[in-house]
Amino acid sequence: MSAIAVEANNDSPIVQPVFTGTARWLAAIVLITGPLLQVIEFLLETGSDDNAARVSFWTAHPGQVGLSMASGLLAVPFLLGGSATLVALTRARSRRLSWLGGAFMAFGLVGLGAVHGYEVAAYGLAQVGNQATATAVLNADHLGLPGGVLLAIFLGGAVLGTLALAIAAWRSPLVPSIVVLFMLAFAVLDFAVGQGVVSHLVNFIGFTILAVAVIAGYSRRI
Repeated sequence: MSAIAVEANNDSPIVQPVFTGTARWLAAIVLITGPLLQVIEFLLETGSDDNAARVSFWTAHPGQVGLSMASGLLAVPFLLGGSATLVALTRARSRRLSWLGGAFMAFGLVGLGAVHGYEVAAYGLAQVGNQATATAVLNADHLGLPGGVLLAIFLGGAVLGTLALAIAAWRSPLVPSIVVLFMLAFAVLDFAVGQGVVSHLVNFIGFTILAVAVIAGYSRRI
């Protein structure tokens, strides 16, 4: 397949795509499925930061919240696959940085899975009428050292992994530059601003662009 090239330096070689044939379609599906499931998750959730309000919403809308949590949990393995795909697309120009970013993202996604498990436990308590205990679980006031480790694995891994992979993606000729802007916008909106729905929509759009690039055999001169 011929590669698509953005003319930036006519003397630099065009890097051949990593994924070809059926593999490019599989890679594209993996790239978009995780972010899409997260969009569904956040659209179905209450969006409130108040844990008591969240538990009340869970009790009033058990089916909707159950689908939200199931979508978020199912997203985790696809997000791991998406991170591995991004490492494959960036390692040629940034071997150490891409592997480091992938390792950090693996930590972050393991933490995300643990957070989902924690919230599922609180959801179960709410469904049997124990709303006060469910709220206390979500408040996480007495988790001690294990809670600190979970927070470090989840947030630390996600933030450092996103930044490292964004830098590696910027240096990779197989990733459109605009995708990096969407990655950074997601990081700011999600980690700093706390806009769950908007940030994950941004993330989904960015990875959809990347998926199309993978299918098209995109490569640019840098």
